[in-house]
Amino acid sequence: MAGRGRLSRDCIVEAAMRLLDREGEKAFSMRKLAADLGVDPMALYHYHANRGALIKDVLQALMETYDVPAPGPDWREDLRKLCNGLRLLARRHPGAFRVYELYEDWIPAEHRVQEAFHATLQRAGFPPQKTVRAVRLLLTYTEAFAVDEITGWLEPFDPTDREAFARSLSDGDFPVMKSLIDEIGRSDTDADFDFGLDVILRGLEAEIS
Repeated sequence: MAGRGRLSRDCIVEAAMRLLDREGEKAFSMRKLAADLGVDPMALYHYHANRGALIKDVLQALMETYDVPAPGPDWREDLRKLCNGLRLLARRHPGAFRVYELYEDWIPAEHRVQEAFHATLQRAGFPPQKTVRAVRLLLTYTEAFAVDEITGWLEPFDPTDREAFARSLSDGDFPVMKSLIDEIGRSDTDADFDFGLDVILRGLEAEIS
């Protein structure tokens, strides 16, 4: 195997992000990463003391790629851009984003994202408590939707899915669900996300005081 001379912290982080996006967190290991890089696994520990230290660097790099939009004249559109930016981040790096969602420590680069959310609401005139609550609501909705999207939960039914769902309703009294089965089986993730975000933004408009 190649020596660690051609390695660097950045190239290890980039390779780790690719591996996470390709195979997911459960399949990620330092040994697999070393194989991807063509090095002995022990060479990685010269740059990262352990797997946890590497994951933190990967998540830092992930959040650094988030492009915070410049503020505009409409706080609602600013929030829409911020939320869609997180969805785009999840689509670009699905494996790394799933790890980010489960990560318990603060990532320094995520503060600039949350700063943008909080600043947008304060500029709109929200008081402190409502600013914080609104950001929690927006992030919870956006990140949960993004995870469902990248993990396939929001994909439309194929014939097998439709049949399985219909069978699952057959043992109970679910007349409304049965009548809506074709609509439930459809999916337009962009339209679905916009619908939910529109509802949230309209609700927030009533809270500026």
